[in-house]
Amino acid sequence: MGRVLGETVKRIRKSKGMNQSDLAGGIMSRSNLSRFEGGKYFPGYDKLILILDKLEMSLEELLFLHHDYAQPVKRTLHLTLVEAGNRYEFEKVRDVSYECHMLYKTTRTEAFYHLYLLGQGLLIQYGHGDQIRQLSEIADYIKPYLLGVDTWYLYEFKLLNNFLFTLNSDDAIFFGLRAVQEFNKYHCFAESRTIQQHLLQNISNICLAERNYEKSLFFLTKALPLADKTNLLYDKIVTLVLYEITVICLKQSQDTSKLCSYLSILQQLDFMDSYHALMVVCRKHLSMGLPPVSLHML
Repeated sequence: MGRVLGETVKRIRKSKGMNQSDLAGGIMSRSNLSRFEGGKYFPGYDKLILILDKLEMSLEELLFLHHDYAQPVKRTLHLTLVEAGNRYEFEKVRDVSYECHMLYKTTRTEAFYHLYLLGQGLLIQYGHGDQIRQLSEIADYIKPYLLGVDTWYLYEFKLLNNFLFTLNSDDAIFFGLRAVQEFNKYHCFAESRTIQQHLLQNISNICLAERNYEKSLFFLTKALPLADKTNLLYDKIVTLVLYEITVICLKQSQDTSKLCSYLSILQQLDFMDSYHALMVVCRKHLSMGLPPVSLHML
């Protein structure tokens, strides 16, 4: 592992036109860098991070290159599950779910079992229940796990977001409030912002579906600044649509012009699935007490 990783660093260094003295300067001796690149020495983590900083590269990217441009197995399986679910390829979801279960049995790595549960949950959600028949069975496994972790890290945020659909609204709100508290440690960590924004937006959607407009507004006001910081236009527009629906339902506003404008942007950007889904939400929550012209615009 050390030898191969050192060779990867050497390849990157050369591709950037740096000699060993350039890269080693201020971090370690040139001879130690040479030994690292030759597989005879492995630097401490602090020195490796400084090396990566000079190479303008994250550890994640280094490992990606180190594995010949391949994603880690868990990430690949997760992406495959989600993509297969989005395409309604249920046999593929089932196969990947089984593969994750076998990997869990072999490695006893809990993340593989979580992926197995995710696959089973997707099958249940779309009426193709397999080895597990009820979403509540999955929730009953995930909730104790989250409760048992004293300090949440990015994995726990992702896990909650992945399994929100298995929770009832009270549990989603409970864990959402826990997440908001845990987020404080990550406010300077840019890579967490998209995860936080998606999680808060999804919880607000659950609250909205239950007509819990106060809690929906609470989570949306947390999500909106993150949407600004991540510069993801789609996420920002969807969050703003949900925000406008919520404030209208709370009678804090009766002006639907912003809402219509945001929906129009989704149309123009050709996010038609999201547009139609949000139109359903609009009609569910705004069909009473609005002027006819507003409903026509929607």
